[in-house]
Amino acid sequence: MEIKIIVILFLIIILAQSIETTTGFGATVIALSLGALVFPLKQLVPILVMIGIIQSGFIVLWRFRYIQWRILLARIMIFSGLGLPLGIWFYRHFPSERLKIFLGIFIILVSGYELYNLLIKKSISKPLSLISSILLLASGGFIHGVFATGGPLIVYYAGREIKNKAQFRATLSLLWLVLNFILLISYLLSATINQDNLKMTGLLLPALVLGIVLGEILHRKVQEQTFRVVVQIILFFTGVSILADSFPWISIWAKFLK
Repeated sequence: MEIKIIVILFLIIILAQSIETTTGFGATVIALSLGALVFPLKQLVPILVMIGIIQSGFIVLWRFRYIQWRILLARIMIFSGLGLPLGIWFYRHFPSERLKIFLGIFIILVSGYELYNLLIKKSISKPLSLISSILLLASGGFIHGVFATGGPLIVYYAGREIKNKAQFRATLSLLWLVLNFILLISYLLSATINQDNLKMTGLLLPALVLGIVLGEILHRKVQEQTFRVVVQIILFFTGVSILADSFPWISIWAKFLK
């Protein structure tokens, strides 16, 4: 593999993991949308899952006391688990490009609405109804099964239920750890994990460490209100980046990077 591609992926992992360590989400969707420009999508997903397990495990061990068990176990884990097996099946049998378009549109709409509430209307988002919660979290589980990143949908739900940034980050980190571990088992059973992606994961581990260190520094400095706005801004631009991957100029840019 070309050194240029490895360096680009290295920098992407630093950026993505620093954002996730700061906010509790965003690493996989950012790394996937940027990394897919220079690296095959289906080869990239298992690498990001293995890196994500290490990163989430660190946050869970370091901030275990902040985990909101009632919200995690009574709703998020159960309902997102409903969609996960179907998403894994789709990952194995279907091309993912069409689904990425719908995911990008949805992320832009919901994050745009939340930014309107926070910055213009200045109202506090109310918790979702039970039916809305089930549909949103099950969809998040499904998307996680396909792309290893149901984050934007689940984050939209969690952002309305968990206001404290430390609790938000720790709770979601445990969720990603569990979901990614399930994905890892499915990859092992289907022989998706191989020597090549294990080697690439090893090469990218220093980038993970740098991202975690940077993210921990940023997490301590970000205030609660700023944190909520940053969460929605990250969601919005990741939605834009997912959609952008479907337009012709991105293909030209990807060829230039290669």
